[in-house]
Amino acid sequence: MLQTFLQQFIPAMEEGLLLGVPLGILFVLIRRLPHEEYRAAFRSALKWGFWLSIFLVAVRVGTRNAVSRELLEGFATFITLAGETIILSKLLRGATDFSKPLKIATAAAVTTLFLYHGFELWLIPTGSVTAALGDYFTMEFLTKILGFASGALFAFVSSFMIYKAADALNDARLKFVFVIIFAACMIRQVIFLVQVLMARDVLSGEAWMDLMAPVINNSGLLIFVSFAAILVLPITLFSQPKPARKPEYNPAEYRKVLAGAIHKRRWGAGVIIALVLMTTTSSAGNYVANQEAEIVPAVEVFAEEGSIDVDLEVVKDGHLHRFVYRASTGEGVRYIVILKGGSAYGVGLDACEICGVTGYYERDNQVICKLCDVQMNKATIGTRGGCNPIPIEYRIEDGKLKVLQVALENNARIFQ
Repeated sequence: MLQTFLQQFIPAMEEGLLLGVPLGILFVLIRRLPHEEYRAAFRSALKWGFWLSIFLVAVRVGTRNAVSRELLEGFATFITLAGETIILSKLLRGATDFSKPLKIATAAAVTTLFLYHGFELWLIPTGSVTAALGDYFTMEFLTKILGFASGALFAFVSSFMIYKAADALNDARLKFVFVIIFAACMIRQVIFLVQVLMARDVLSGEAWMDLMAPVINNSGLLIFVSFAAILVLPITLFSQPKPARKPEYNPAEYRKVLAGAIHKRRWGAGVIIALVLMTTTSSAGNYVANQEAEIVPAVEVFAEEGSIDVDLEVVKDGHLHRFVYRASTGEGVRYIVILKGGSAYGVGLDACEICGVTGYYERDNQVICKLCDVQMNKATIGTRGGCNPIPIEYRIEDGKLKVLQVALENNARIFQ
């Protein structure tokens, strides 16, 4: 049950933090602007992002195919990046005009940031509800819902503490922290956008794979970039000089000001405690959550006369089969085979352009990505896009499924 709890708690916590932290820091800045219209735009954008994310989750669940998760999140990421770039450029230039383009950029960034992470957040309990098939009073289902609720609550409380700690900073230090945290967010967003463009063949997968493969294969570590950026906040708060004593202060008034400053620093201590819990959960907790995920052992195969041949009798049972070929450079190139129906097979590398080489496994006769727990549509295995396995060509001949040796050799770099 601990594993089931953590499988819901960790993604809810991480998505909640990736949403709540930048929004909280941005709102502190917005509150300090002399124009109420910016605060109104921020609140309106929050509402739009919230309801749009719920609406699109409902459409996706109700229709399954009407909303492309990949295209939606790619579009939202692009708009968010554009808005964040405008906001940061204004801040770094010390702009004080607060023009209409800045207002629009802020509203767009807030809406699409909520749309992306809110969409991911609501999909977590939605998946549990649809998988339960009406049996909602089992211990497993209740554990999943508790895990999600606990993770979302922890993210909210932590984001609130980060907001309060940021609010205790002076303007110059607040801008510094804002730039650091938003830069960390933008790094993640750029990486994701490149992955989507690769999956859609807008960017050449072959040309970009050498650069992106190490990043994709270690994408789970990117959350720690965000944690490191958050750590800058309490460090900056603790190093902030104590308030100067103004001439009009009497001793009692100055002691009150100092007490207020000390009280504000306690939010920084709370942020550090939260960061320790976040880091522990995302590292040790992730290990516990994923240690029992079963993956079918890969069967070692060898090339003969330029192809790797597998008897159809081995793979025609409709279950997932994994094979590994040892490339000339030493990498173990894994690929999967599954019967889709009739005489059509889904054949692809045990890796995808979004989640890397973590692989796939079978659960309840469905193919599941081990990293993001996304269920594959068997009919699409063998085609490029989304979280699908990177396709490789094959042919059926003499009762065997044949994969060209050169195709696996050319993809060996992905498994480095």
